[in-house]
Amino acid sequence: MKFHYFESDLQVPEPQPVHIRYDHFEPDTDFEFHIHPWGQLSRINLGLMEIEFEDRKLTAPSEYVIWVPGRVPHAAFIRQAADYISVYVSDALAKRLPEDGCLIAQTPLVRALFDDFCTRRVSAMSDPWDARQAELLVEHLARAGREDSYLPDSADRQLEPILRAIRLDPADSTSLAEWASRVHSTERTLARRFQAELGVSFVQWRNRVRLLRALAWLREEVAVHEIAARLNYSTPSAFIAMFRKQTGFSPERYRRQGRDEG
Repeated sequence: MKFHYFESDLQVPEPQPVHIRYDHFEPDTDFEFHIHPWGQLSRINLGLMEIEFEDRKLTAPSEYVIWVPGRVPHAAFIRQAADYISVYVSDALAKRLPEDGCLIAQTPLVRALFDDFCTRRVSAMSDPWDARQAELLVEHLARAGREDSYLPDSADRQLEPILRAIRLDPADSTSLAEWASRVHSTERTLARRFQAELGVSFVQWRNRVRLLRALAWLREEVAVHEIAARLNYSTPSAFIAMFRKQTGFSPERYRRQGRDEG
């Protein structure tokens, strides 16, 4: 199958060392399979972004950027109105980043560098200092490490039933010790398997499932206290603390920003 460039991409000058584009997308914006002349870092300020490759899909909340190497076919989907930044990376600089598409977590410094470019609406790196800042941004992303999925999966015979149950019911509060008894293991062994197979702890994985479900309910204007109850939190403040730790925002601020951006 032959994949095409978007006309807007062909009008972008060659990155030296990067070139930044700024857009605003409405809810449920979809882009069919296409390719870019250069590697691309995609960042949204709110909600979820999905990138689909020919063999897999990446889902990322706004705390991550998605890296797609140059000339790799992919489709893109944005579910909530969001400000979007596309950073095209020169071939030379792209060599510092992974060879295939992945998620990269944004550290506070990475966010600050992005935000500075956004505030000044810098596109071409005509100023030598901006070029150095762009190189610093890419270097920090390269050092941040990659994730193949925000919500990784596993076919491990002991983990698979746990992951399936929590996906079906994010409010499930079964402890890791209780799960260990059910799958004929020990809490310590399961904890090691979560880290080895998924790269996150049991609680971190469950919180990610809950966050994704909460984001959907926030878009549907479900009240925060109702979301907390649906997800089996003892108090709304406990849910708010989890949400803030995951996103950097309170649920209401997240929802308010979504309204403003829409």
